[in-house]
Amino acid sequence: MKRIGLPSVLVFVLLALAPRLASAQCAGVMSPSGTVCVTPRSPGADNFASAVSGGTMTADQLAQQLAAQVEGLFQTANINSFLHDFQNAQNFSSKGLGVDYASEATLAEVGATFSLASNVDKAYKPSGSSTDPPIQGGGMNLSLMAGIGMGLVGFDPLMFFGNWFKGSGSFGKLDGSYHNWGLHGQIRLFGPSRKMSAIKMLVRWGGIAVTSGVDYSSVSLSTSKEVSSKLDNLFPGAPVTVTSVGALAFTLKQTTWSVPLEVTTSLRLLSLVTVYGGIGFDWQLGGGSELNIAMNAALSGQYPGAAAQDLGTATITASGKVSPSPARMRELAGIQLGILDIVRLFVQVNVANASPMLMSLAGGLRLAY
Repeated sequence: MKRIGLPSVLVFVLLALAPRLASAQCAGVMSPSGTVCVTPRSPGADNFASAVSGGTMTADQLAQQLAAQVEGLFQTANINSFLHDFQNAQNFSSKGLGVDYASEATLAEVGATFSLASNVDKAYKPSGSSTDPPIQGGGMNLSLMAGIGMGLVGFDPLMFFGNWFKGSGSFGKLDGSYHNWGLHGQIRLFGPSRKMSAIKMLVRWGGIAVTSGVDYSSVSLSTSKEVSSKLDNLFPGAPVTVTSVGALAFTLKQTTWSVPLEVTTSLRLLSLVTVYGGIGFDWQLGGGSELNIAMNAALSGQYPGAAAQDLGTATITASGKVSPSPARMRELAGIQLGILDIVRLFVQVNVANASPMLMSLAGGLRLAY
């Protein structure tokens, strides 16, 4: 029989006792999921509890309610769902960055696209309230693109596109690094040839375009900025403010590989305006999202007729790891303005009727010949 050494036994025991040890480190009241510890402070917590309850609530009972509210504020009880929505929004922001759906078969083009995406149910609400997390689900992306048409070798309907970007920037309270790239092929069926494209017709149908390829998107986010939110629905007329203090650890890492299949069509008015739209299906074949939160917060509350009260402190610790949605269908639509038939400005919207609904808005400039 194989003997188990003492170090192995100690590791096993520590892992088994980890939840209890975490609870034992809390000097106050734990939230239902054990991710938030609220330590009330006298006399502020006693005064506030008595004022908002008419003398029937203790400081510990106040701490219990605050722990549950802070847990909901930071999504710690349902962190995987929140993380899943966050990743889907970030990956959605990469859709349409590197492909031209509006131009009829061209010989070559270059350009840049910027996009924003969000899960509408969370990220489009006003921030700073008790129903919205301080770090909200959203995404942004920028990419440089280039395309080359096979008309150079006598096969007008086929084009290949590539896009790439790597950099860093800020989005709200988050600082991060971003990386995306894509390779796509597009074949246009029943559309006009390159020679016909030179003829200025009043209205011209662009045919049916079928596009597929591979997309890669990754983002690493963190914040060291102060996080503050107000709990204004717990005690009417007596809001509680949650403000981070000291070192704040919030790290989010996301990576997604996906294979899109898109079918689009377009309608062109002279050489000025082109409207286009269609449907897409994305197979998200790999990647994942990992989130870690560790922070301390100061709690203050104010009831009518009194100055702000120091209610105590909250400690928030949480982590989660999820995989992206395996597949998703979306609709896309856009409009492009052509200038001298070379400069092309466009705006595009992608929408996925998931729950929550996903939406991205992209815009950019391309030079085409």
